[in-house]
Amino acid sequence: MTDPTTPTDLPWMLDDLVEVPHVVSVVVLSTDGLIIQKSSLIAQDLAEILAAGASSMYSVAAGTGRRFKSGPVHQVIIEYGEHTLFIAAAGQNARLAVLCEQEVDMGLVAYEVSRLVTRIGDYLGTGARSGAPVDS
Repeated sequence: MTDPTTPTDLPWMLDDLVEVPHVVSVVVLSTDGLIIQKSSLIAQDLAEILAAGASSMYSVAAGTGRRFKSGPVHQVIIEYGEHTLFIAAAGQNARLAVLCEQEVDMGLVAYEVSRLVTRIGDYLGTGARSGAPVDS
C-alpha cells in the first residue's frame, strides 16, 4: 500500500509535469481562479493570470454545456498561435491548467494530466469559497 499524497508532494508533481517536452507551466486553481499550487518556474504574477483565465474559460465551457445538457466539463483545450492550454477538472472545485508550447504532443499531455489528476485526487478537491459557484 502506498502513502496518500501529502500537500508537500504537489509541488514536485507539478514540476514533474513541466519535465514533459514542451510543457511550460502548470497551475492548480480553485473554481474562483485562485492559485492552490503552481509549478516552481512560473512567476507568481503570471500564475495568477493563468489561474484567473483558466477559471473563466472553464466556467464558460461549463455554462455552455449546461445550456445544451452536455454533462460536466472534463477538459478544455485552447490552441493559440504559439501555445496550447489544457484545463482539466481536478477534483471537486479544483482545476489543473497546463500551458504548453505549440509543438507539444497533445496526446502525451492529456495522458499525463489524467495521471496527475488521479494521483492527487482528493487533495485537489478544495471546498467552495463563500459565493463561489459549485459545479454540478
